[in-house]
Amino acid sequence: MGHMPSTRDEYTGYSPANLWGDDRRDDAVVWEYDDDATAHFRRPAAGAPSSPPPMPATQRVDARTQTVQRALDRALDEWWRRGVLPPNELLRDGLLVLEAGHDLSESQRTLLLRTALARRRGMLTALRYQTDPERTAALLHEALLDAARPLEQVELKRLVQNDEQSAQWEPPLAELLRHEIDLGDMGKGAQSSAVLASLAALPSTPARLTGTGPAWLEGEAGLRRGRRWLRAVALLVVLVIVGLAVLWWLQPRDTTMVDVPAGVYIVAGFATPSTAQEERLSALRVDRFEVTVKEYRVCYERGVCPWPASTASATRASYLLDPAFGEFPVINVDWDSASRYCRFVGKRLPTAAEWEVAAAFAPATNRMYRYPWGDEFSVQQANSAASAVGDTVQVGSYRLAGDSPFGAADMAGNVAEWTASAVEQDGATAYLVKGGSFADDAALLQPAAARAMSARTAVDWIGFRCAADVP
Repeated sequence: MGHMPSTRDEYTGYSPANLWGDDRRDDAVVWEYDDDATAHFRRPAAGAPSSPPPMPATQRVDARTQTVQRALDRALDEWWRRGVLPPNELLRDGLLVLEAGHDLSESQRTLLLRTALARRRGMLTALRYQTDPERTAALLHEALLDAARPLEQVELKRLVQNDEQSAQWEPPLAELLRHEIDLGDMGKGAQSSAVLASLAALPSTPARLTGTGPAWLEGEAGLRRGRRWLRAVALLVVLVIVGLAVLWWLQPRDTTMVDVPAGVYIVAGFATPSTAQEERLSALRVDRFEVTVKEYRVCYERGVCPWPASTASATRASYLLDPAFGEFPVINVDWDSASRYCRFVGKRLPTAAEWEVAAAFAPATNRMYRYPWGDEFSVQQANSAASAVGDTVQVGSYRLAGDSPFGAADMAGNVAEWTASAVEQDGATAYLVKGGSFADDAALLQPAAARAMSARTAVDWIGFRCAADVP
């Protein structure tokens, strides 16, 4: 399979010459692969040739590579089903395949990086073969905030310093960490400190993201150095207010849904789209985010939801199989599949009117916005055709600026969403889809817009979210 580079690699702590625990060259090893795709090796008997019987080198390499690929595919399924990462042996074999110049799929390389970060082995090697900086940033972000064994800041610094691609993944990683602070969802104590320390470990973070230099990261310590007592008193007042606000937010509540109060609302008229109509709604709750791949997979594994019509998204062949896209919206599900999922979690699909109110009604002014964030379209606030992403993004990526007044995310763009409202179309029953997708222009992103789709439609630009009645 070829030799590793001559430099030391953090994968095992040994130089490539004894990567497998022996200080002889790896061409003195006979590789064997079982049917379960696990790689093994043995030493040949004295005087025996140090390689398998004659065979074209390309055939030997192809067989080994294909075996590792099959093993990684099974490992991906295990990760999805049970959250179990592959063993170190498969991590080693996968990295060797890459180092030998052979290719693995994007999802397989992602699984190798996820495993390397979890095991603290082969991290730099795995990083070298990542091609999507944002996904790399997401995996590093996940490792840094891992509750059981977070990636330490000294390790993050080492990766930044030694990975030639760090200039590509460091900015999106900084944005993810900064987003944790903006959302106020970090919790208390250790996790908050970990986020700040991780930001400090990224060379360009303080000046670029805060505009205040290192003092922003120093927090209260920097403020305490102030010499004026009035500044200290003002800080104390602010801290008391913030503390009370934190205590209020920590009260038990379901933050995964937004509340829509009962009332009479003016919504688009679906029978005659050029008109508007009054709609009386009972109080309800609507999911804050679109249903994700990971959430839908639970329903599938319980035998309630059918498998989506395709595993591919618009540009990603293994979208529904790759754990890296677990927090992205589920797609390729028809209306019945969406309804089944909502019933599975004790909810239902929202009607078109309920969906529109959750997306566009502004309580402060008692009127409907043209877009979730206001009356003017903004390319920076939704994943649409104008943003030229060409595929889905992680749910909540445009928070908080792109949220509706009620706090629902991605009500414009990313994926269009099924509703419970049926209409007649060519003598058959169809259902209204709202919100527009990553492939749509501004007109279809307006909450008042709708398209009637056959219930059996399952495409890569339609997903859904659920709603629930308030008792």
